[in-house]
Amino acid sequence: MEMFLSVDFHFSAAHQLPFYDGPCKRLHGHNYQLRLTLTGRPSPQDGMIRDFDEVKKKVWETCLVACDHHNLNDLMENPTAENMVVWMWDRIEPHVPGLVEIQLWETPEYCVTYRRK
Repeated sequence: MEMFLSVDFHFSAAHQLPFYDGPCKRLHGHNYQLRLTLTGRPSPQDGMIRDFDEVKKKVWETCLVACDHHNLNDLMENPTAENMVVWMWDRIEPHVPGLVEIQLWETPEYCVTYRRK
């Protein structure tokens, strides 16, 4: 029986969008929400797909420590939500087996979803 497991994260960061013609071209910040979803089968030994705390620790270590309370332009030239989820995936996926989806909310109304085929 395959299941999906999701873990949510919250972090704050600043950015500016250099190629955007509008207010987001100026430096500003967001309180982001990140949701990681992975798939797997519960272990017969402990009944879990993965330890939630283990996932949380790996994501903070491999990705979010570089983002939280930082300027995202120091990490990439054009830190749109679309570019950010690809950047995040590339750092997280080698450390979180079964990763199938990342969702990033820039605001409570705006979200980008990334799934690698």
